[in-house]
Amino acid sequence: MTSPHATGTASTSTPGRVPRRGYVVLLAGLLSNFSVGILYTWSNIRDALEGYEQWAVSQLTLPFSIGGLTFALLLIVAGALQDRYGPRPVMVAGILMVGGGTILSGLATRTPGLFFVTFGVVVGAGLAFVYACPRPAAMKWFDPSRKGMINGLVVTGFGLGALWLGPTQLLLLDTFGYSLERTLIILGLMILAIGLPCAAVMVDPPGGYVPPQPVREAGTPVRDSQRHAPSVSLRSAVRTPQAWMLLGIYALYCSAGAMVIGSVGSIMSTQTPGGLDGALGPRLVVLLPLAVPILALTNALGRTSGGIGSDYLGRKRTFVVMHVVLLANMFLLQFWTTPLLILIGALIAGACYGAALAVTPSIVADYFGLKAYGANYGFVFYGWGISLLLGPQIGSSVLAATGSYIGAYYAAIGLLSVSLLLVTLLRQPRFADEKILDAPIPVAVAAQLEPQLEPEPKPALDPERQPVEVAVSAAR
Repeated sequence: MTSPHATGTASTSTPGRVPRRGYVVLLAGLLSNFSVGILYTWSNIRDALEGYEQWAVSQLTLPFSIGGLTFALLLIVAGALQDRYGPRPVMVAGILMVGGGTILSGLATRTPGLFFVTFGVVVGAGLAFVYACPRPAAMKWFDPSRKGMINGLVVTGFGLGALWLGPTQLLLLDTFGYSLERTLIILGLMILAIGLPCAAVMVDPPGGYVPPQPVREAGTPVRDSQRHAPSVSLRSAVRTPQAWMLLGIYALYCSAGAMVIGSVGSIMSTQTPGGLDGALGPRLVVLLPLAVPILALTNALGRTSGGIGSDYLGRKRTFVVMHVVLLANMFLLQFWTTPLLILIGALIAGACYGAALAVTPSIVADYFGLKAYGANYGFVFYGWGISLLLGPQIGSSVLAATGSYIGAYYAAIGLLSVSLLLVTLLRQPRFADEKILDAPIPVAVAAQLEPQLEPEPKPALDPERQPVEVAVSAAR
């Protein structure tokens, strides 16, 4: 039976080769996330709003905070809608909210309360709706052994979004001399122009489609992460310790990265002896403007490499490597006092932070399947939202109390140690048959879908006789 949001008919693609539509969905997922990175360019918008007499200094960070909180809170809702209605309508709604919210924000710059709604709530909600769709849709087109790669590529687009929106903002504001109002309206139209075509091609595979399996050497063991995992509902997932452990890992691990990413300029200025007025001040002046874009690139690289690496090393091993590297980095950061070394430490933290955003969604798919993936990952994603509150708050509080970030580094080491302990305790969950929404593909059926190596391909099984033939084959 075809799912309510699938399109077309059962796949007739060449065995061993993903249909072209699968690659179109993957590319559209990357570009759609690339188009909606407006939230991460807030520093440019904030600088422009500082000149408006209607805005108090205490209000200048609220739209960003509200947007991030709305994003994290509504992802579970957007994911559940994606699971039920499919990716296209949910993603179209998300693009309309991000682009439309940006345009409306351009009309509300002199009314802070209204701006909180248009930018914080509308854009933040749109980000959740866009972010919820491409990963589960793309993963359904490809073999499970490619989940890490798919997640890494899709979320890389989200990490790189600020690299075109930020410079475009500065080009319009500084070079062309446009007002903030006109700039936001133009950016909103650009988001719609890029995002809506991507949303239009975002579809799940047709009913009955099974991803072609890559050719493996005989005797090669198949890990759990390479299997078609059975899917369970959000209710079943949250009753497992694994779901709560993954939420905790997200919150604790990403707090360290969020603290460094959110304060990289302050860390470089504070730890460089004498700051801008010291002997290393000229180097600091050169590196400070480069820190944010380079950090965005490193963050994106971490997402891609973390996802691909987890396909080959396994999720837990990749998690352990990420923790060990970030633990060592947080310890060494306190000893680095030159701008270049401090920036290198920040880049390592950014890469590790980005890797978590690819590995965590992949392990959620490994543990709880894809049928209710949107809701299940939305629950785990609450941990990421917590990290945005926890990490930066630790950094700013310790700096205010001591004038240094050293205490914050040790606090981050403590959080990472607990997170690593949780990683070592992770085990693949098992579910009773009545809890499973869709069973994994039987081995005998999957074998018929692998590339045929014989000169003459075997005839396809009759769908109505398939269960009987599978049973007979198993009996033999």
